[in-house]
Amino acid sequence: MNVEADTGALFQVIGTGLVVTILMTVVSFCAGSVLAVPVALMRTSRVWLVRAPATAFIDIVRGIPTLVWLLIIFYGLGSVVSLDPLPAALIGLTLISSAYLAENFRAGIENVHVGQKEAAAALGLSTAHQFWRVVAPQAVNIAMPPSASYAVALLKDTAIAAIIGVTDIIFFAQQEVARGAPAVTAFLVAGAFYLIVSVPLSYFSRFVDHKIRQKVVVV
Repeated sequence: MNVEADTGALFQVIGTGLVVTILMTVVSFCAGSVLAVPVALMRTSRVWLVRAPATAFIDIVRGIPTLVWLLIIFYGLGSVVSLDPLPAALIGLTLISSAYLAENFRAGIENVHVGQKEAAAALGLSTAHQFWRVVAPQAVNIAMPPSASYAVALLKDTAIAAIIGVTDIIFFAQQEVARGAPAVTAFLVAGAFYLIVSVPLSYFSRFVDHKIRQKVVVV
């Protein structure tokens, strides 16, 4: 009975970090999506001077581990501008999200069949209208499944933010262990909370992929 009570208390305490974990995931993903659009457009440019900075940005951001980025931003920017742990984590995760999502968007744009663009040009649409009315909607469909899968990976990456003091699920699990709770039990409870969010996200990702594949087959 004591074990059940202790486990219930762990669920209650560690669960208080769930809101912060979801907040980091949603904000970082949405903000990263917005930043990823211009990066993806630059990445697909035929002009080398436009394409090179976007390529370098993506390679550098993706080449450095998430933990290192959070430490650089929290301690580096923190020496110039006072940053609390949560804003620092949001900046870092948004930066990383924008790089990964930019590659998804770039792949979506480049995988739109050239015939679609030629047909739009034949209809007399301007270059801007060709992109926004013909290419972009199809590119979004192509990029959605991998982007939804990335959202699951991003959710798990938020656990690293505890290292700089963000009060998320892992932060509270570590606190409970420091107070004497069994480490295995505390982190199993933390894992359960991640599953509560990640499993529905995974199913949603597969659902989106299935629907888009059906749509492509029908078209």
